[in-house]
Order: sequence, then C-alpha cells, then structure tokens
Amino acid sequence: MLDQVNAKKLKPQETEDTETTNWLAAGIKSCKKMDGLEAINEMGTELVIWHRDLPPGFNEWITDLSPSCLPHLRIFVSPKDVRLALEPLFDECGLPKVGMRELLIEDIAKLVHAFSEVTGSERVDLRLEHINHDACWRFHIDNVEARLLTTYRGATTEWVHPAYAQQAINEQKFFSGPLERLAIDDVAIFKGKSAASCDGIVHRSPPLKGTGKSRLLLCLNQKSEVSPDPWDNR
Repeated sequence: MLDQVNAKKLKPQETEDTETTNWLAAGIKSCKKMDGLEAINEMGTELVIWHRDLPPGFNEWITDLSPSCLPHLRIFVSPKDVRLALEPLFDECGLPKVGMRELLIEDIAKLVHAFSEVTGSERVDLRLEHINHDACWRFHIDNVEARLLTTYRGATTEWVHPAYAQQAINEQKFFSGPLERLAIDDVAIFKGKSAASCDGIVHRSPPLKGTGKSRLLLCLNQKSEVSPDPWDNR
C-alpha cells in the first residue's frame, strides 16, 4: 500500500513526457510535465498522474488556514475567465489576500486551461470543494468521460489497481487493499464510464467522518446536464 507521506519516495522512473510505470499496469501512466496529461487521450489509457511539487510554503499555508475561510464553489467557466470568476468568490469566503492565494488562483487557472485543451472543452465545470465529511467515500467509477482531480489540503484521492477494481466495488468499506493514493500535489486525470475506449478507474474520496480533518479538492469536468449556467462577467 502506498502511504500518503511516503508516496513520493516510491515514484517510478519517468520519461520526459509519460511512461507506463513498473508498479502499475498498462493503461496507467505518469508524467513529470503538465503536457504529459494529454496521454489520457491515448487508446487504452485510463489514468494519467502528473507528479509535481507546488512552490515551497504553499502546503504549510493552506494547511494552517482556518477551515472557515476555505472556498466551496462551483462554476462553469472558460479558461480565460478563471481569475475573474475566482477573485470575488475567494473574497466572499474570507480567503486571505496574500501571495499564496495568488498562487492558488494561478494554479487552478493553469489546470483549467490544460483540462480544456486535453478534452477539447470551451468551458470547464470547476468545483473547488471544502470537504469535512465522508463525501464519495464509496469505491466507484465516475459517470463521465474524463475528470481531473488534485487535492490542495488534506488526504488525497484513493484509487484501486484494475486487477482489484471489482473486489473493491463489491467489498466497499471491507476492502483491505491493495489501495493506492495520489501523492501530495499530484494531478490526475481519470477516465470514467462514458469513455468509449476504457472501463474507467475505481477510486474514492478518503473517509473523514470523526477525524476532525478537512480537505480542499479541485475537480474539473466537461459540460454535463448538471453543470451550472456559464459564468460571465456582467
């Protein structure tokens, strides 16, 4: 089992763009540059993980913030409007106006742009969620074509090697592994049930009930029937 703290020490060797890793399976790839996320469009690829490190001090800053000022929002936005849309929403929740807040906005904007390019989406359904309960704790496959996930604060997304996927779905909370976890700062694009070329990757949000802990999760999706109305600056 990959431990969240030690996951980065267990990273496999990577090529300049992407490669199928030794400890995973064909169809699961890692990369060390944002451009490598494009590999999710390759036939048979079900998951791409971008291993990265956010600038020094960011993780400490966001972990030390009071949960009361963490944003919880959803917008359907074009990449060029992300900053304009987020600034007033961050003001409303009381997120301090400091350099690290600017870094967070810039990072989200870059990921929205990357996801829009990878999926060919004019707008992106952006959810930035403050989670302090058992949200999506059941093992599942998303009913989407592709979904980008990264955790800015707290426990990271857990996922299951395809060989154990059905077992995890059947056993749910009794599933004892093997269980993989994204490393801190990792960005992952998962294929879901709606992808024509793959079955999708089983994953879940880590259970938090009773821990007193919280997460800040970024989730990017393509347009769907439940997406909000498009954001505009009027």
